Amino acid sequence: MKNYAHRFKIALLFLGDLFVLYLALWLLLWLRYWPGVKIGLLKLHFFSFSILFPVWLVILAAFGFYDLRQFRLGSMTEARRFLLRLSQALLINFFLTILFFYFIPQLLIEPRRNLALLTAMAAAFLLGWRYLANLLFLRTAASKILFLGINREVTEFSAYLLKNPQFGQKPVAFISTDGKESKSIPLPLPVWPQNENLSYLIRDLGVDILVITPEIKENRVLTKSLLQILPLGVAIAEFTNFYEITMGKIPLSLIKEIWFLENLIGLKKPVYEFFKRAVDIVLAVLLLIPITAAIPLIALAIKSNSPGRIFFWQKRAGRGGKEFWLIKFRSMTEGAEKAGGYKEKAGEKDPRHTIVGQFLRRNYLDELPQILNILKGEMSFVGPRPERPEFVEKLKEEVPFYEMRLLVTPGITGWAQVNMENDASVEDAPEKMQYDLYYIKNLSFWLDLLIMARTFFTLLRRQGR
Repeated sequence: MKNYAHRFKIALLFLGDLFVLYLALWLLLWLRYWPGVKIGLLKLHFFSFSILFPVWLVILAAFGFYDLRQFRLGSMTEARRFLLRLSQALLINFFLTILFFYFIPQLLIEPRRNLALLTAMAAAFLLGWRYLANLLFLRTAASKILFLGINREVTEFSAYLLKNPQFGQKPVAFISTDGKESKSIPLPLPVWPQNENLSYLIRDLGVDILVITPEIKENRVLTKSLLQILPLGVAIAEFTNFYEITMGKIPLSLIKEIWFLENLIGLKKPVYEFFKRAVDIVLAVLLLIPITAAIPLIALAIKSNSPGRIFFWQKRAGRGGKEFWLIKFRSMTEGAEKAGGYKEKAGEKDPRHTIVGQFLRRNYLDELPQILNILKGEMSFVGPRPERPEFVEKLKEEVPFYEMRLLVTPGITGWAQVNMENDASVEDAPEKMQYDLYYIKNLSFWLDLLIMARTFFTLLRRQGR
């Protein structure tokens, strides 16, 4: 089932943002040049900003402004977070616009005061529009959801939807298939027995969507009984797909081998892989120049703080499990990795890090040499982060289907990295795997572009790993 309401809200936010940006531009020109504003001046500004505003929207997307999981303005804390993200995004847009007009003087537009006023007006209009959209989403009649089947993931997801009404999905009840699960799991909603007449229950509760758990889908008797509700016009959704659309990850504990056969057949996309490899090579070559210039300074800092090597090599598992040597700037004391061990994966605060190493990690500078891994084809800019072979073998035993991460080329950044606050610890592996599976299932150029944009701007607003 495709969640058209979810897509509609995102499209509405996007179009609303575009509208208020043009409104701010029109109002600025009217206030600054009224009553003598010339048609030529209007055309020149609207032409120039028709190029710039899509870039502004991409920046907003990179800061999560089209992610409904972050779309709440109900409290002062949420409002402050929104204002901080909006200020950061518009500040970047401000400087990008200055550079645009500086390098294209033929446009004959001197931004300066006009651009500062436009940015301030855009901030006010975007804030007002988002508050209006927030009220609109909350007051729009939500789709009522009935869950057929109960498990831990279903109850946690229903509680999440109840706390986040901006999705427009309102769980109303559960139907228990055997009565056992409702006794062992705290439930946020009423529970009805399976023997209840489903048609009457759907009518009485005004249900719009019936969400079935995987075990119900595999039960032919129960599935056949669902035929009676088809005339009611109720949408039927499979839980894993419904969860994926909302959360941007796959509920790992609920999928089985058949999920991979249904969703990953035809995973090989030659056109996509060709262009992705081409982009990797071009970007890597362009970055080699500044990286080469930075190496002496970083090397001097590493050497002055801790004796030992400048670079650090470590075996990692690549696509298909093929091992390769990942290269980084050394951020730990010499020999820190010799102790090894499954539980010694570096975390956010690891005493083995040197002072310079902490700075390099906090600013992701230790990752720069991996450009060489990209040029060799061992890595990509975007993909699941490569793990050490010993971790892979251990995690295969602990995390279901962990080896499926090896279906694609690993990357410097990935969908998990831009969605999780911290992914460095072993304990994060199951959740990280959920995001990695989402990425593998939804491989596309646009998803890669979104990840790269969000990664870049995450570096600007987050203090390291």
